[in-house]
Amino acid sequence: MRLMICAAALAALAGGSAIAKEAPNAAQAAKDAVVSDTGQTPKTLYICEDSAETRRAFAREYGVVEFVKAEEVRAGGEAWSAPKCITSVEARRLKAKRLASAH
Repeated sequence: MRLMICAAALAALAGGSAIAKEAPNAAQAAKDAVVSDTGQTPKTLYICEDSAETRRAFAREYGVVEFVKAEEVRAGGEAWSAPKCITSVEARRLKAKRLASAH
């Protein structure tokens, strides 16, 4: 009897930790990571993973998925008609370039 109770408790703990480690919804993750550029032309970026799930969710929400690099964001030009994606590595580069230009 005690063995069955321990087994049930262990199964509940293992199930809870598996649920806690599930990946968040790709669309929600992209919405939570929005970054707006405050330059001359308004540009909206989302930090996105380059995965099939993220691409599908972003395309469903905004129509087309286009990843940009930090240099493209910093370049002048016209405003974007739709938000674009940037990888976390490129987002760090963009932040570093903004900090360097601020000094």
